[in-house]
Amino acid sequence: MPRLVSIALVLLVPFFARSYGQQVEVPRDPHHEPVAVAKSGKAVAEASQAQPPPLNEQAPVAAPLKAQAVKTQPAITQATKAQPLKVAMVKTEPALTSPTSQPLVSSSDSAFTKLADGFDFPVGKPDAQGYYKARGFRTKGHLGEDWDGIHGGDTDLGDPIYSIGDGIVVFARDCHMGWGNVVIVRHTYRENGDIKYIDALYGHLNSMSVRRGQSVARGQQIATMGTAHGLYDAHLHLEIRKNLEIGMSRAKFSRDFSNYYDPSQFIASHRHLHTSRERFRVAMNTFTYDSQTNWASKKNYSSYRGGSAESAAALKRAVAAQGGSH
Repeated sequence: MPRLVSIALVLLVPFFARSYGQQVEVPRDPHHEPVAVAKSGKAVAEASQAQPPPLNEQAPVAAPLKAQAVKTQPAITQATKAQPLKVAMVKTEPALTSPTSQPLVSSSDSAFTKLADGFDFPVGKPDAQGYYKARGFRTKGHLGEDWDGIHGGDTDLGDPIYSIGDGIVVFARDCHMGWGNVVIVRHTYRENGDIKYIDALYGHLNSMSVRRGQSVARGQQIATMGTAHGLYDAHLHLEIRKNLEIGMSRAKFSRDFSNYYDPSQFIASHRHLHTSRERFRVAMNTFTYDSQTNWASKKNYSSYRGGSAESAAALKRAVAAQGGSH
Protein backbone atom coordinates (compact mmCIF):
# COMPACT_ATOMS: atom_id res chain seq x y z
CA MET A 1 0.00 0.00 0.00
CA PRO A 2 2.70 2.56 0.87
CA ARG A 3 4.31 1.71 -2.43
CA LEU A 4 1.12 2.62 -4.33
CA VAL A 5 0.86 5.96 -2.48
CA SER A 6 4.44 6.85 -3.45
CA ILE A 7 3.76 6.07 -7.10
CA ALA A 8 0.61 8.24 -7.06
CA LEU A 9 2.49 11.19 -5.57
CA VAL A 10 5.20 10.93 -8.21
CA LEU A 11 2.58 11.11 -10.95
CA LEU A 12 0.58 13.98 -9.40
CA VAL A 13 3.48 16.34 -8.55
CA PRO A 14 4.43 17.16 -12.23
CA PHE A 15 0.71 17.69 -13.02
CA PHE A 16 0.27 20.31 -10.28
CA ALA A 17 3.66 21.90 -11.08
CA ARG A 18 2.65 22.39 -14.74
CA SER A 19 -0.77 23.76 -13.81
CA TYR A 20 0.38 26.33 -11.23
CA GLY A 21 3.70 27.29 -12.89
CA GLN A 22 2.03 28.50 -16.10
CA GLN A 23 2.59 32.25 -15.46
CA VAL A 24 4.03 34.69 -12.93
CA GLU A 25 2.51 38.14 -12.43
CA VAL A 26 5.04 41.02 -12.32
CA PRO A 27 3.71 44.05 -10.43
CA ARG A 28 3.82 47.38 -12.35
CA ASP A 29 2.01 50.68 -12.09
CA PRO A 30 -1.08 50.23 -9.91
CA HIS A 31 -3.21 51.86 -12.59
CA HIS A 32 -2.28 49.29 -15.24
CA GLU A 33 -3.19 45.65 -15.67
CA PRO A 34 -0.51 43.12 -14.66
CA VAL A 35 1.73 41.92 -17.45
CA ALA A 36 2.15 38.22 -17.99
CA VAL A 37 5.69 37.00 -18.48
CA ALA A 38 5.74 33.89 -20.64
CA LYS A 39 7.51 30.85 -19.21
CA SER A 40 6.45 28.09 -21.49
CA GLY A 41 7.83 27.43 -24.95
CA LYS A 42 4.41 28.00 -26.45
CA ALA A 43 4.16 31.49 -24.96
CA VAL A 44 7.62 32.42 -26.29
CA ALA A 45 6.57 31.29 -29.76
CA GLU A 46 3.43 33.41 -29.58
CA ALA A 47 5.49 36.43 -28.46
CA SER A 48 7.91 36.00 -31.36
CA GLN A 49 5.00 36.03 -33.80
CA ALA A 50 3.88 39.41 -32.39
CA GLN A 51 7.24 41.09 -33.23
CA PRO A 52 7.36 43.77 -36.01
CA PRO A 53 7.86 42.50 -39.52
CA PRO A 54 11.37 42.39 -41.00
CA LEU A 55 12.91 45.58 -42.38
CA ASN A 56 12.31 44.56 -45.96
CA GLU A 57 8.58 44.55 -45.26
CA GLN A 58 8.78 48.29 -44.37
CA ALA A 59 10.26 49.24 -47.77
CA PRO A 60 6.88 50.19 -49.31
CA VAL A 61 6.57 52.92 -46.68
CA ALA A 62 9.67 54.71 -48.09
CA ALA A 63 8.18 54.90 -51.57
CA PRO A 64 5.52 57.52 -50.74
CA LEU A 65 8.16 59.57 -48.93
CA LYS A 66 10.40 59.50 -51.97
CA ALA A 67 7.52 60.48 -54.20
CA GLN A 68 6.72 63.37 -51.89
CA ALA A 69 10.31 64.57 -52.03
CA VAL A 70 10.23 64.46 -55.80
CA LYS A 71 7.07 66.56 -55.84
CA THR A 72 8.82 69.29 -53.84
CA GLN A 73 11.74 69.52 -56.23
CA PRO A 74 10.10 72.00 -58.70
CA ALA A 75 9.54 74.48 -55.87
CA ILE A 76 13.20 74.28 -54.92
CA THR A 77 14.23 74.64 -58.55
CA GLN A 78 12.00 77.70 -59.00
CA ALA A 79 13.47 79.29 -55.87
CA THR A 80 16.94 78.66 -57.21
CA LYS A 81 16.07 80.24 -60.54
CA ALA A 82 14.81 83.34 -58.73
CA GLN A 83 18.11 83.89 -56.91
CA PRO A 84 19.97 85.70 -59.74
CA LEU A 85 17.41 88.54 -59.54
CA LYS A 86 18.44 89.24 -55.97
CA VAL A 87 22.12 89.08 -56.88
CA ALA A 88 21.60 91.52 -59.75
CA MET A 89 20.03 94.03 -57.37
CA VAL A 90 22.97 93.74 -55.01
CA LYS A 91 25.41 94.32 -57.85
CA THR A 92 23.79 97.61 -58.73
CA GLU A 93 23.94 98.87 -55.13
CA PRO A 94 27.60 100.05 -55.12
CA ALA A 95 26.96 102.28 -58.14
CA LEU A 96 25.96 105.15 -55.86
CA THR A 97 28.99 104.76 -53.61
CA SER A 98 31.67 103.84 -56.11
CA PRO A 99 34.61 106.27 -55.95
CA THR A 100 34.31 107.52 -59.51
CA SER A 101 35.02 111.03 -60.70
CA GLN A 102 31.39 111.35 -61.84
CA PRO A 103 29.18 110.17 -58.92
CA LEU A 104 25.59 109.51 -59.81
CA VAL A 105 22.88 111.80 -58.50
CA SER A 106 20.02 109.79 -57.04
CA SER A 107 16.32 110.43 -57.50
CA SER A 108 16.33 112.36 -54.21
CA ASP A 109 18.89 114.76 -55.76
CA SER A 110 21.78 113.84 -53.54
CA ALA A 111 25.22 112.35 -54.13
CA PHE A 112 28.15 110.84 -52.29
CA THR A 113 31.44 112.62 -51.70
CA LYS A 114 34.61 111.88 -49.76
CA LEU A 115 35.89 113.79 -46.77
CA ALA A 116 38.29 116.62 -47.55
CA ASP A 117 41.77 116.01 -46.16
CA GLY A 118 42.48 119.74 -46.03
CA PHE A 119 42.18 122.96 -48.03
CA ASP A 120 44.52 125.01 -50.23
CA PHE A 121 44.30 128.37 -51.95
CA PRO A 122 42.48 128.39 -55.31
CA VAL A 123 45.28 130.14 -57.26
CA GLY A 124 49.02 129.54 -57.40
CA LYS A 125 48.40 126.22 -55.66
CA PRO A 126 48.81 125.39 -52.95
CA ASP A 127 49.92 128.68 -51.32
CA ALA A 128 48.76 131.37 -53.82
CA GLN A 129 52.29 131.94 -55.06
CA GLY A 130 52.35 134.69 -57.71
CA TYR A 131 48.99 136.10 -56.60
CA TYR A 132 47.79 138.61 -54.04
CA LYS A 133 44.55 139.31 -52.25
CA ALA A 134 43.23 142.45 -53.92
CA ARG A 135 40.17 142.75 -51.68
CA GLY A 136 39.50 141.02 -48.38
CA PHE A 137 36.43 139.78 -46.55
CA ARG A 138 34.20 142.27 -44.70
CA THR A 139 30.87 141.56 -43.01
CA LYS A 140 27.98 143.66 -44.31
CA GLY A 141 30.12 144.40 -47.34
CA HIS A 142 32.49 142.29 -49.46
CA LEU A 143 31.59 138.74 -48.47
CA GLY A 144 34.58 137.07 -50.08
CA GLU A 145 38.09 137.68 -51.37
CA ASP A 146 39.36 138.87 -54.76
CA TRP A 147 42.57 137.21 -55.99
CA ASP A 148 44.74 138.82 -58.72
CA GLY A 149 48.05 138.04 -60.36
CA ILE A 150 50.92 140.24 -59.18
CA HIS A 151 51.52 141.60 -62.69
CA GLY A 152 48.24 143.53 -62.60
CA GLY A 153 45.56 144.31 -65.18
CA ASP A 154 44.40 141.36 -67.22
CA THR A 155 47.76 139.62 -67.24
CA ASP A 156 46.16 136.80 -65.24
CA LEU A 157 43.17 136.41 -67.59
CA GLY A 158 42.70 132.69 -68.28
CA ASP A 159 44.91 131.55 -65.38
CA PRO A 160 43.84 128.21 -63.86
CA ILE A 161 41.49 128.15 -60.88
CA TYR A 162 41.74 125.12 -58.59
CA SER A 163 39.31 123.47 -56.19
CA ILE A 164 40.36 124.28 -52.63
CA GLY A 165 39.58 120.70 -51.53
CA ASP A 166 37.84 117.42 -52.32
CA GLY A 167 34.14 117.93 -52.95
CA ILE A 168 31.27 117.86 -55.40
CA VAL A 169 30.02 120.55 -57.78
CA VAL A 170 26.50 121.68 -56.87
CA PHE A 171 26.29 124.69 -59.21
CA ALA A 172 28.03 125.60 -62.48
CA ARG A 173 26.53 128.09 -64.93
CA ASP A 174 26.62 131.61 -66.36
CA CYS A 175 24.66 133.86 -64.01
CA HIS A 176 25.29 136.98 -66.15
CA MET A 177 24.76 140.32 -64.29
CA GLY A 178 27.78 141.12 -62.13
CA TRP A 179 28.75 137.49 -61.67
CA GLY A 180 29.55 135.95 -65.02
CA ASN A 181 30.36 132.24 -64.82
CA VAL A 182 30.07 130.77 -61.33
CA VAL A 183 31.04 127.39 -59.85
CA ILE A 184 30.02 126.30 -56.35
CA VAL A 185 31.68 123.25 -54.83
CA ARG A 186 30.31 121.58 -51.69
CA HIS A 187 32.90 120.20 -49.28
CA THR A 188 32.50 117.72 -46.42
CA TYR A 189 35.13 117.61 -43.68
CA ARG A 190 35.68 116.40 -40.13
CA GLU A 191 36.49 118.86 -37.36
CA ASN A 192 36.77 117.90 -33.68
CA GLY A 193 35.00 114.64 -34.44
CA ASP A 194 32.03 116.33 -36.12
CA ILE A 195 31.13 116.17 -39.83
CA LYS A 196 30.71 119.66 -41.28
CA TYR A 197 29.92 121.18 -44.68
CA ILE A 198 30.86 124.34 -46.57
CA ASP A 199 30.19 125.78 -50.00
CA ALA A 200 33.06 127.39 -51.90
CA LEU A 201 31.98 129.87 -54.59
CA TYR A 202 34.27 130.78 -57.49
CA GLY A 203 33.03 133.80 -59.43
CA HIS A 204 33.77 135.95 -62.54
CA LEU A 205 35.20 132.94 -64.37
CA ASN A 206 36.30 133.08 -67.98
CA SER A 207 35.52 129.39 -68.56
CA MET A 208 34.37 126.36 -66.54
CA SER A 209 35.73 122.83 -66.89
CA VAL A 210 33.32 121.05 -64.51
CA ARG A 211 29.59 120.48 -64.37
CA ARG A 212 26.96 120.00 -61.68
CA GLY A 213 27.17 116.60 -60.00
CA GLN A 214 30.85 116.13 -60.78
CA SER A 215 33.24 115.07 -58.04
CA VAL A 216 36.44 117.14 -57.83
CA ALA A 217 39.73 116.62 -56.04
CA ARG A 218 41.86 118.97 -54.01
CA GLY A 219 43.98 121.02 -56.39
CA GLN A 220 42.02 119.97 -59.51
CA GLN A 221 41.52 122.71 -62.10
CA ILE A 222 37.85 123.63 -62.33
CA ALA A 223 37.90 126.93 -64.27
CA THR A 224 39.97 129.84 -65.57
CA MET A 225 40.17 133.39 -64.28
CA GLY A 226 37.85 135.89 -65.96
CA THR A 227 36.34 139.37 -65.96
CA ALA A 228 32.57 138.69 -65.57
CA HIS A 229 32.13 139.33 -69.31
CA GLY A 230 34.38 142.41 -69.29
CA LEU A 231 32.97 144.03 -66.16
CA TYR A 232 36.19 143.93 -64.09
CA ASP A 233 39.90 143.47 -64.39
CA ALA A 234 40.57 139.74 -64.45
CA HIS A 235 40.42 138.26 -60.95
CA LEU A 236 38.85 135.46 -58.93
CA HIS A 237 36.10 136.16 -56.44
CA LEU A 238 36.13 133.45 -53.71
CA GLU A 239 33.53 132.95 -51.00
CA ILE A 240 33.27 130.24 -48.32
CA ARG A 241 29.79 129.76 -46.87
CA LYS A 242 28.63 128.00 -43.71
CA ASN A 243 25.02 128.21 -44.86
CA LEU A 244 24.29 125.78 -47.71
CA GLU A 245 21.04 127.52 -48.70
CA ILE A 246 22.54 130.78 -49.98
CA GLY A 247 23.43 129.86 -53.54
CA MET A 248 23.16 133.00 -55.66
CA SER A 249 20.54 134.67 -53.43
CA ARG A 250 22.83 136.49 -51.01
CA ALA A 251 20.31 139.27 -50.34
CA LYS A 252 18.03 136.77 -48.57
CA PHE A 253 20.57 136.02 -45.82
CA SER A 254 22.52 137.88 -43.14
CA ARG A 255 25.82 139.19 -44.46
CA ASP A 256 27.96 138.21 -41.50
CA PHE A 257 29.87 135.36 -39.84
CA SER A 258 26.65 133.48 -39.11
CA ASN A 259 26.62 132.52 -42.80
CA TYR A 260 30.16 133.12 -44.05
CA TYR A 261 33.80 132.38 -43.26
CA ASP A 262 36.73 134.64 -43.97
CA PRO A 263 38.24 132.55 -46.81
CA SER A 264 41.93 133.01 -45.99
CA GLN A 265 41.37 132.40 -42.30
CA PHE A 266 39.37 129.25 -42.99
CA ILE A 267 41.96 127.83 -45.40
CA ALA A 268 44.87 128.65 -43.09
CA SER A 269 43.20 126.91 -40.15
CA HIS A 270 42.17 123.82 -42.16
CA ARG A 271 45.25 122.95 -44.20
CA HIS A 272 45.51 119.39 -42.86
CA LEU A 273 42.47 117.41 -41.71
CA HIS A 274 41.76 113.86 -40.60
CA THR A 275 40.03 111.89 -43.33
CA SER A 276 38.92 108.33 -44.07
CA ARG A 277 37.69 106.15 -46.91
CA GLU A 278 34.09 106.79 -45.96
CA ARG A 279 31.85 108.57 -48.42
CA PHE A 280 29.07 110.85 -47.23
CA ARG A 281 25.75 111.66 -48.82
CA VAL A 282 25.22 115.37 -49.48
CA ALA A 283 22.13 117.16 -50.75
CA MET A 284 22.52 118.73 -54.18
CA ASN A 285 19.54 121.06 -54.37
CA THR A 286 19.56 123.29 -51.27
CA PHE A 287 19.37 126.72 -52.94
CA THR A 288 15.70 127.38 -52.19
CA TYR A 289 15.49 130.92 -53.58
CA ASP A 290 17.52 130.20 -56.71
CA SER A 291 14.73 128.03 -58.07
CA GLN A 292 12.77 131.23 -58.70
CA THR A 293 15.49 132.70 -60.94
CA ASN A 294 15.50 132.39 -64.71
CA TRP A 295 19.21 132.74 -65.39
CA ALA A 296 18.82 132.69 -69.14
CA SER A 297 16.81 135.90 -68.97
CA LYS A 298 19.50 137.80 -67.07
CA LYS A 299 21.76 140.28 -68.90
CA ASN A 300 25.46 140.93 -68.65
CA TYR A 301 26.61 144.18 -67.12
CA SER A 302 28.52 145.66 -70.06
CA SER A 303 29.90 148.84 -68.49
CA TYR A 304 33.61 148.35 -67.82
CA ARG A 305 34.55 149.61 -64.39
CA GLY A 306 38.11 148.42 -63.99
CA GLY A 307 39.70 147.73 -60.62
CA SER A 308 39.01 149.46 -57.31
CA ALA A 309 41.28 151.76 -55.32
CA GLU A 310 41.58 149.00 -52.73
CA SER A 311 42.74 146.60 -55.39
CA ALA A 312 45.32 149.10 -56.73
CA ALA A 313 46.74 149.67 -53.23
CA ALA A 314 46.88 145.93 -52.58
CA LEU A 315 48.69 145.42 -55.87
CA LYS A 316 51.36 147.96 -54.90
CA ARG A 317 51.91 146.14 -51.59
CA ALA A 318 52.10 142.78 -53.32
CA VAL A 319 54.64 144.02 -55.89
CA ALA A 320 56.73 145.60 -53.14
CA ALA A 321 56.68 142.42 -51.12
CA GLN A 322 57.61 140.39 -54.19
CA GLY A 323 60.56 142.70 -54.91
CA GLY A 324 61.77 142.53 -51.33
CA SER A 325 61.84 138.77 -51.40
CA HIS A 326 64.55 138.64 -54.08
